[in-house]
This record gives sequence, structure tokens and C-alpha cells, in this order.
Amino acid sequence: MKKNDLPSKIKQLSLMVVLLVIMMFSCLAYHKHNVYNRIEVDVIDNASIEYGSANYSINDLVKKVDGDVVSVKNDIDTSTVGEQEVLLRVKKDNVIRDIPLKVAVVDTVAPTITLKEEKITITKGDDLDLTSNIDSVNDQVDGVISYLNEVNENSNNYYDFTYDESQINEVGTHEVTVNAKDKNGNVTNIKFSVEVVEPQPVVVYNQPVYANVPANPQGNDVVSIAYSLIGSPYIAGSNGPYGFDCSGFVQYVYSRVGKYVSRSSSTQYYEGVGVNYASAQPGDILSWGYVDGQPTHSALYVGGGMMIHATNPSQGVLLSDVAAWTRGSGTHVIAVRRVQ
Repeated sequence: MKKNDLPSKIKQLSLMVVLLVIMMFSCLAYHKHNVYNRIEVDVIDNASIEYGSANYSINDLVKKVDGDVVSVKNDIDTSTVGEQEVLLRVKKDNVIRDIPLKVAVVDTVAPTITLKEEKITITKGDDLDLTSNIDSVNDQVDGVISYLNEVNENSNNYYDFTYDESQINEVGTHEVTVNAKDKNGNVTNIKFSVEVVEPQPVVVYNQPVYANVPANPQGNDVVSIAYSLIGSPYIAGSNGPYGFDCSGFVQYVYSRVGKYVSRSSSTQYYEGVGVNYASAQPGDILSWGYVDGQPTHSALYVGGGMMIHATNPSQGVLLSDVAAWTRGSGTHVIAVRRVQ
């Protein structure tokens, strides 16, 4: 009778169990490895977050996740501009994988320029300091941005001005553009205007002037008639109606409203009552002369710093800025006479 080898069978059975366990673990490991490799995150193109963003969703940065996002490791620091790495912990079929994502923190917000005034006014000849109209220039990343006088293509983190250098100091209204650029190339432009006005005319008084002198009740009529005669020729010794010299023009206009004034600049210097130029009203006579006080010219004040007068044979009767005429002629207003 053949003897049964029990220990040998037990060994065989144990070996089979071990092999079975190894196969099971191998299959499980293969499965997990296969699942691990299939866990992927598809990131959007140029994934970025704006600098300083307090709240953002990682879901906004990915197109597709093969699995479930469990957590975000190495979160994004939005207070620092530049590329950063974020780790997404993704789980699928009980397999977890940490997937790195490259995300850029970007600055796309341009600087903020705050003006003091939309329009500034200066007198011709005064120094023009455009920076005096800047209240502030600030950037959310770079902070305070300073003025830079000379700018080239490599300049950044500055502000400067663009304007017509040939005209900015001339009488008139001029446009100025403020340009601000931060370190990341974001640009802001804002405009304001500069009004350049004539300086106040120099007035040399050699006669007493009086305050609170009643207005000429026909002053507006005088102005209307004077405007209607602009363009008339200058004719020496003529007091109209087809041509005038300076005093003849003044006499003629006043005759049209039924008032008599004398014929020459020398006598019109004494017409009516003397008033201060600062109190001049439409219809007042402006007597012009040099610092010696001798009258050489007469004109009619029409308001707003303007006058109408018969100038010379080449210009005739025209509307002039009192301050400009002062500067250009070398003479001054030596009397303002109000006819009652």
C-alpha cells in the first residue's frame, strides 16, 4: 500500500495560496498604477489669475479633470506677480495623485491718474509746471508712480506729458495728455487743458479815478454799433461814416446813440468820469499813451478784456485784446472814461 505524502501536499497548497495572493496584489498594483497614470488635468491656455484676487476658483483654470479634486496644495500667492506652481490632489478609484499646474499671477490693471483740475489757466510768460495739476498717479502693484522727464522705449514705471511744445506757451487753450506706464507695461492716458491768457494790461493813471460810478445806460448800444463797424477802413482825420481814425471812430459811435464826445484823443482823455480799469464796463472810452501820460490813441471797451478801435491803415477797425495790444504796441491804458 502506497504511503500518502501529506506534508508535501500541504507545501504545495501553501505555495499555491502564496502565488494566488501575489497575483492578487500584482493585479491590484497594476490596476492602481494604471489608474494613477490615467489621472490627468487639462489646464486652460495661459492659465492666469489677476494680481491681488482675493477669491478665485481653481476650477476656472482647468478644462477637464479625470477624477475628483480632493484638495489644493501649495496655493497661489496672488500678492506676487509671476509664474507659480500649484499642486492639485486628485482622487480616482481610491487612487490619489498630486498633479503640478503652472499658473501665472498677472498684472493687467493700468495705473490710476487723478487730476486736480480738468482745466488750468496760466498767464502768458509764467512758468508752466504741469506736474502741479497731478493729484496722484498710483498702480495696484507698483504703488506711487513718479514723473519722468526723459522717456525712451525701455522706460517703465513713470508718468510724463504729451503736448505741442511749439504752442503750449502761446495764448489760447491747449490739450495736454498725461501718460502713465507701470512696470508690467500697462498704460493709462488722460487729458486736461491748459488755457494761456494774456497778462493784465499795465494801466498808468495820471488822473483821479472814482469808485461806484453809475454805468453808462447806453453802453450796450455803443458796443452793438461798434461791432457793426468792424472791418471799416482807417482814414486819417475822418469821423465816418465810411472810414475813421481812432478818435473819429469813438466820436461817431457815440453820436449814433445821441451823445456828443470831443474829436481828439487828447480831449477824449478828459471825457466823462475816470474809473479804474478793473471796473471798466462796455461802452467806456480807453485812452492809450506812454508812461509820460500823453494820450496817443482812443478805443471803446466792449467787455471781457476786449476793445474795438480804428487802428491803422493796414488793419482798419478791429476787435483787439486789451492785454495783447498793451504788449504789442508798447503803450498803456492811461485812462478809462465813463460817459454818462
